[in-house]
Amino acid sequence: MYVDETGDRGLLPKSSPFFAMTALMVPAEEDWNVRFTAGGLRALIHGRSGVTTPLHWVDHFKRKHADRRNYAARQLALMPAVKVTHVIAPKASARSYPGMADGVRFYNFTTRLLLERVAYAADQWEGGPRTATVRLGAVRGMDHRDTADYLDFVRQGRTNNWQVPWQRIKWPPVWTGTEWDGIQLADLHAGLLNVALTGDPADSDCADNLLLCKHQLYRSQAGTLLGCGMKVIGDLSFVTGRCWWNKLNVP
Repeated sequence: MYVDETGDRGLLPKSSPFFAMTALMVPAEEDWNVRFTAGGLRALIHGRSGVTTPLHWVDHFKRKHADRRNYAARQLALMPAVKVTHVIAPKASARSYPGMADGVRFYNFTTRLLLERVAYAADQWEGGPRTATVRLGAVRGMDHRDTADYLDFVRQGRTNNWQVPWQRIKWPPVWTGTEWDGIQLADLHAGLLNVALTGDPADSDCADNLLLCKHQLYRSQAGTLLGCGMKVIGDLSFVTGRCWWNKLNVP
């Protein structure tokens, strides 16, 4: 399981309107496809001479490269048996949550919600429960030992955990660099989400590439997307009020 983020953690008026974390969950027997897909996209961007240079959405898939964005989405959509989940924190809502003005608490709580969904997905995996090995993209300026301690506090049941099957996650999670292929692909999934959420709510085109990967979004056993593959902290309409939501919501 590979995790990256989009947007910033700041809550000042000039910060990004939202912060989101994205998890790409890949069955161990399909992990070779991560290397295959990431390597192919790096070859497209960098050519042979830079095939080991990590992919970064903000550097290599800018607005002017609409063709790259679409190609990346189509390649991600081809990966079999993977699941994707996003946790989205609209800043306008997050500011009203107790303690969320603290950037560390904000990050830790968002990470917790993401890993809860990973645990549920691993427990309900087709063919039987799985154990999730978690690798998260390292965040500059963050002491991830603090995050690990908080998550361990939650995992031990020392706070309300809503019967989360934490036993499905190999402990402890690991924070690593962007040299990991899976982190790079999680960054691209987060980038597709970013484009959709920064577009005008009445603009359906901004979500076209995100919709190409909608079949990979984690859903509950009853087929529910909201709260599973799309978890919103606070105002649900930040996502559900967009014109493309109904298309995304339908399996």
